Amino acid sequence: MSESSFDDGDARIIVTGDDPHEPAGGPESEAATGSGRHVRDGTAGTTTAVRLGEELDHRLRGLRTDPKDGAPARSPRVDREQQPRRRGLLAKIAVFLAVAALAVLLLQAFVIQPFAVPGDAMTPTLQAGDRILVLKWGLLEGPVRSGEIVVFHPPRSLSCSVVGGRGGDLALRVVALPGQLIRSAGDAILVDGRPLSEQGWYDPRYGQVGSTPIRSTILGPGQYFVMADNRSDSCDSRVFGPISKSSVVGEGIAVVGRRGHVFFRTL
Repeated sequence: MSESSFDDGDARIIVTGDDPHEPAGGPESEAATGSGRHVRDGTAGTTTAVRLGEELDHRLRGLRTDPKDGAPARSPRVDREQQPRRRGLLAKIAVFLAVAALAVLLLQAFVIQPFAVPGDAMTPTLQAGDRILVLKWGLLEGPVRSGEIVVFHPPRSLSCSVVGGRGGDLALRVVALPGQLIRSAGDAILVDGRPLSEQGWYDPRYGQVGSTPIRSTILGPGQYFVMADNRSDSCDSRVFGPISKSSVVGEGIAVVGRRGHVFFRTL
């Protein structure tokens, strides 16, 4: 056996037959050398040449390298697997938004309703344009109590004007309950003969009664007497009479917006 190496790094191993005197420079040898295989007549032996470079290439054939960044190329199969995940995430977001919108609609329909105060009748407690939250009537704990602010549907034949339009809902304060007798005496309000204690609700500039006195009124079942905190604005029960329980939308529980900005205060 003889071994040869070449300067170009392509090593060859030549295996020869049994005859040590076989000439290596004959025409057949030269032809075999050019093709990498030596074949001779007879059965004395064969000459075989194997290129190590080709053998290494065969072993490393499965390896791939990216000349740009050296990272393996992204498999199209991975992209196909991620597409259903993305679609699933978008579907979940859509379902969440739909549920949130439905919850808001249900809250407004059965629990809490936003309301914009139409005028200055409730100053200084409420200002024109204030956004308040109204707890629906069906969820109120017990009957309406004196001193609470209620939102209600006014009578159709409203004989007084309201800033911001006529015929819309109003927000006023309850000062007398079903079965009570209410009237005014001078600058004081009397309920069942006793002075009404309002804890500073009304605007002190105009007094407790204002310019429109309260006629003696006995409230029937399911009736409430409501007044504005701004007693100079007489568009309340002094003009259109008591309101019925069925007209009450709900109780104002908090101010959440004022002058276009977030503002929070409980009522």
